[in-house]
Order: sequence, then structure tokens, then C-alpha cells
Amino acid sequence: MKKLLYLVLTLFIVSCSSTQSSGGSSSSVKISKKTLKGTWEVTNIRFVGDKGLYKANLFDIADSPCFNGSKWVFIPNNGSGKFSINSSAHCEKSIHRIHWSFFEPGDGTYQMQFKFVDEKNKPLDAVNRGYRSKIDELDTNHMIMRIATTYEGNPFDVVMTFSKVSEDFAL
Repeated sequence: MKKLLYLVLTLFIVSCSSTQSSGGSSSSVKISKKTLKGTWEVTNIRFVGDKGLYKANLFDIADSPCFNGSKWVFIPNNGSGKFSINSSAHCEKSIHRIHWSFFEPGDGTYQMQFKFVDEKNKPLDAVNRGYRSKIDELDTNHMIMRIATTYEGNPFDVVMTFSKVSEDFAL
């Protein structure tokens, strides 16, 4: 009888305990670096702010449309990664190695931060500067990242939607 009571109690506790889902908004779920493991592609870029035309030079690399279709690789165990931009009429092909991590500002949200590094993961910037973007959504196959920026003094956000291409990764 005691065993049955313990079994029922254990099942009740397990079924009622909160689980850490990998889906949904980053503000309601603790995210894990392992969720980003693999190769991702930027499938959409949009602007959020006052109506108008925007020009956004993202990460001091290229204009925002150049990032559409870019491939991003994330390796969770050591925080290394890279992203590549394809060449087009207005974009020069480039590959950029990064060292990345998550940052929790304390308001229930998560941000991805990264800095450019060389092949030995040494920072390329002399004063070790980097970039930080808010994660609006993250699950095992989908991520929405928001980059706050300004154009002609007006603030707006560039919202990048990522889809997972594969679990594979290679630098």
C-alpha cells in the first residue's frame, strides 16, 4: 500500500512540476545554448518603428538586406560560431567568426551577445567590443532576434527570423 501511495504521489509531482519547454517566448522560458546548436538561416528581415524608409548597417558589416539568406553556425559547448553573407548585386560575400553567449539583463528577457574573433577565438576588436540583440522567440527550429538601431536619429528595430537548417555545424 505504501508503494502504491509513493507511486501515485511521484506521478502527481512529476505531472504537476513545471517543465522547461524549448518553445514560446524567451521571457517565459529559460533558454539553453544547446537550443541553438547547428546551422541556421535568416529567412526574413523586417523593420519595426515609425513608418518610413530605413537603412541599417548591421553589426558594422553590411546593409540589412545582405543578411537575408545568411547562414549562422552556433556551437554551444564553447560558444564559437560564424555567419556568412552571400554575394549579390549590393552585398559582398563574407564569412565572420564569432564567440557568442546569452545575456540575461534581469527583466525576464534574454539577449544574444557576440564579438568577432579570429581562428584562435581571440577578439578582433582591440577593446573587446561586441553586439547584443534581444531574443523575442527561440525554440529548436525557429528564432526571432531583434536588433535595436537608429537611422537619421530615429530609433527602430531590425527583426531577423531564423530557421534551423540542420543540427550539423562546421567552422
